[in-house]
Amino acid sequence: MALADRRMVGARWLAYSVVLELLKVVLQALSGRLPPTLTEMVANELNLASFFSMYMGFRWFVLRQPLASRIGPAVVGACSVVYAGMYLESVPYSFHVGSAPVLGLCAATVGLLLTQKEERFRLPAVVVSVLLSLYGLLLSYRMLLAAAMPGHGAAATASSADPHWTYSMLGIIVLSNCLLLMYVWFAVAEMYSTVEASAGLDALTGCMNRRALMKLAAHELARSERTGMPLGIVAVDLDHFKNVNDTYGHAAGDMALCAVVGMLRTRLRSADVVARLGGEEFLLLLPDTDAVSAAGVMQNLLQAVAAMPIEYEGSEIHVTISAGVTQRMPRGDTWTAMLKRSDRALYQAKATGRNRVVLDEAVMTLPRRPAPVRSDVVSIERGVSEASSIRQRWMQRG
Repeated sequence: MALADRRMVGARWLAYSVVLELLKVVLQALSGRLPPTLTEMVANELNLASFFSMYMGFRWFVLRQPLASRIGPAVVGACSVVYAGMYLESVPYSFHVGSAPVLGLCAATVGLLLTQKEERFRLPAVVVSVLLSLYGLLLSYRMLLAAAMPGHGAAATASSADPHWTYSMLGIIVLSNCLLLMYVWFAVAEMYSTVEASAGLDALTGCMNRRALMKLAAHELARSERTGMPLGIVAVDLDHFKNVNDTYGHAAGDMALCAVVGMLRTRLRSADVVARLGGEEFLLLLPDTDAVSAAGVMQNLLQAVAAMPIEYEGSEIHVTISAGVTQRMPRGDTWTAMLKRSDRALYQAKATGRNRVVLDEAVMTLPRRPAPVRSDVVSIERGVSEASSIRQRWMQRG
């Protein structure tokens, strides 16, 4: 799974952990055939390295950021060196020195998982936390057993006669296998989330597709009703787009679509949504924005798109867009009704000359409510002024 998607760094760290754990088990299985230095000391060192890799893997899934400092790895490395020296010199409590950082990594991983906020990781995070807590309890129990052994656990050759030592090791092996299943769970959850996110994007332009828009629209509509803040939507269509395809080819048309989407996403806020409904038809979802303000913003976008040159195979292509603007009505409005009103306004914009914004007549009499300043939209003052002039023209027509 780590090789299948190299961008999933967490799966790579967990794969390292699995390989190190496998090497540890192989060395322990060869106890009596290989020197104790390999089957005990090196095996415990591999176990420590395995748990550090496990922590790094879960950290990537939860935080997706590197370590803030190198203090943690330095402490783990120092413990590893001290443990090796104590073991080779048969210093008492070497087993405890080698096991203490493993307990620390278990505790750090549990704390990391229990504070994470990702919904897709919530259940596996709880299960992993339980498994690591049990692992820590068994390891602590083995540390107590080792303290009572001759040599304080420096050499465990006599420990095979103690059934408690054997059974606790069996429990640790079972928990390690359960952790392996949890690694797979995390990786699958990440892969599924990536596929689900990709399924919500338009393959050509990278903006949201119709299916994803419907889900988001239901959420934004409910939020608008709950808070009383306006919700603006804008139906957008590229003018004479068939002429672009016929003149320059479909590849040029695709480039024009991507260029327009890029312009829209650059000039809008991060909270605004650009979705492709199909062909050259798009829909903009503008939270906390009434129709008049949205019309002013769209007027700026119309000018920016019209002035944007699209270079294609030595030719310069210019396109324009038309837009129909509406907003959620105060009572009993539905998403379907909003779409119909925005489409009706768009058709009117195309019928009256294209490259223009038409405001839905139904929202013209609505009282305006102050909304958050759209400070990250270019030329807001100009957009508000143009929105006011649009409103006055519509009121005069009414």
